[in-house]
Amino acid sequence: MRFKGMHRKPRDGAGPPAEQLRPDGAGRPGPRAAPSRDRFGRFRKNGRDDGALRKDPDLPPEAVQGRFSRAALRRGDGVPGWSDYELAPDLPRTAPRPPDAPWAPDGRTHCGVLERVLHRQWDAREAPPTPEVVRAVDSLAALPDGLKERLAAGLDGIYVGPGGVPALDDMGHLRDHPLPSGRGTWDICAGAYGDRKVVVGDRPSPTPDVMMHEVGHALDDVDGTAGEWQSDSAAFRGLYELCRPHLASGFHTQGDVLGRREFFADAFAAISSRQRPALVDMLAGNIRVALEVMLFFNRRYGI
Repeated sequence: MRFKGMHRKPRDGAGPPAEQLRPDGAGRPGPRAAPSRDRFGRFRKNGRDDGALRKDPDLPPEAVQGRFSRAALRRGDGVPGWSDYELAPDLPRTAPRPPDAPWAPDGRTHCGVLERVLHRQWDAREAPPTPEVVRAVDSLAALPDGLKERLAAGLDGIYVGPGGVPALDDMGHLRDHPLPSGRGTWDICAGAYGDRKVVVGDRPSPTPDVMMHEVGHALDDVDGTAGEWQSDSAAFRGLYELCRPHLASGFHTQGDVLGRREFFADAFAAISSRQRPALVDMLAGNIRVALEVMLFFNRRYGI
């Protein structure tokens, strides 16, 4: 027997039982039997692996049902498996060109202080980005320096690349999920904002400028006070009520705060991207009300 890491010498005449002797008759105990395994090479209950927690340890993992099935682990109501601790593969990154480099249609225009939070999610060695992606980066680069500093201080990230929203950053969980409006899924959506992150792909969109639309949402959020967005302020509420009878799209007249926030973002996008006729169209051609909206954004954001 082992005692504190040493073998105790057996007393004279006291040896192991005959059935434990080695075949060569040397009188020493034979080796311990190897722990039993199932047909998949896993330890059985004496090894205490996850097979001990299932009714039939010989079942392959794919055939297990109930609490310990892979589907249960994906839903989060079972015991976590290795996949729950694995990191998703990193998407490619492309670096910007130097600030003084001449412009090129490659999406690498330097965006000043926004480079601290901007992630270009494509590989420049494989293929050039689509025109929509290039336009998104150029729109960021054209923002006034004051707005860039405010966004860089308030945002955790701006992610730009090919595909829809679920193809970028860690937004894969939105794949096949319906949009808040219920019209389609996130897969067809070109941009999104949430949790202090802007995500912009290259899907078609009716908004004047996808990047500026999402930046409008971000600015609405980071420029708010006391847990409210800027579009919840008394000043913008009054402006929105002035605009409401003239709004041409039901998208801007949705109930709750959705319509007001979407109008804020679309108005910011139209003005900052120098597409003022688009703002007039949003207001059914009412130029006087459109001028009031432009005056609000000019005074507050210098655009």
